[in-house]
Amino acid sequence: MDFLASDAFLTIVSVIGSAIGIVLALRADIGRRIDRLEKRTKEGHQALGQRIDRVRQRIDRVEDRARADHQALVAEIGGVKTAVSVLGAKLDERSVPQRLVVQEPPGTYTAGDEPQDGPEPQ
Repeated sequence: MDFLASDAFLTIVSVIGSAIGIVLALRADIGRRIDRLEKRTKEGHQALGQRIDRVRQRIDRVEDRARADHQALVAEIGGVKTAVSVLGAKLDERSVPQRLVVQEPPGTYTAGDEPQDGPEPQ
């Protein structure tokens, strides 16, 4: 019984008790840290999900705007093609030699080449 009553026993029990307390405190601290890390990770995932949703909406708006711009551009190109075709036809028309047609006033001519019913020469 000397050992159980000695200061050495009390010291050993105190050290073991302190060590157990430290181990339990560390386990609790590690558990809290893990919980906080899981919470921050979950919040980060939610924030990332919201950002992804906003970016997807922006992408949709850009795609819609691109489609509308493409349709407007196709319509504009169609108008330009039509104008070029019309201009080409006019150029073809002008490049073909035309016969010169002179219209004379109606009337009958006599041997003197003067019109009988036409306007008087001035």
